[in-house]
Amino acid sequence: MRDNFFLLSITLISLSLPRILFAQSEHPLHQGIYSAEQASRGEASFMASCASCHANDLRGNSNSPGLVGVGFLFLWEDRPLAELFNKMRSEMPTDRPGSLSTAVYLDLLAFILQRNGYPAGDSDLSGAVAEEPTVLIVAPP
Repeated sequence: MRDNFFLLSITLISLSLPRILFAQSEHPLHQGIYSAEQASRGEASFMASCASCHANDLRGNSNSPGLVGVGFLFLWEDRPLAELFNKMRSEMPTDRPGSLSTAVYLDLLAFILQRNGYPAGDSDLSGAVAEEPTVLIVAPP
């Protein structure tokens, strides 16, 4: 009886695992929706416009949320990437909201994605992708 349960469990797991892994790898954030060059530009912009509140390591402080790791996923997992992008554009930096160009906000978002372990792709993140409401933030691969 115990052996049958074990075999059944292993069979179910082995049948489900490829589907789960395949589904995760198809997620747009796992496919590389920004370029490494764009993330590099975003890092420079982050240090100039965001690090004073969110810290150089993106971990935040008592007044500003962290933008990496568990703290980032706690706030943003299963929410649209567009929601984060629009929040950035309308509310950041807090001392001059909306003052950066759309291109700079896209670069900043690319940098945040990179620092969270999402892979880079061949093309820059576009406004169309960043504003797509169906692209949800999920855990990095």
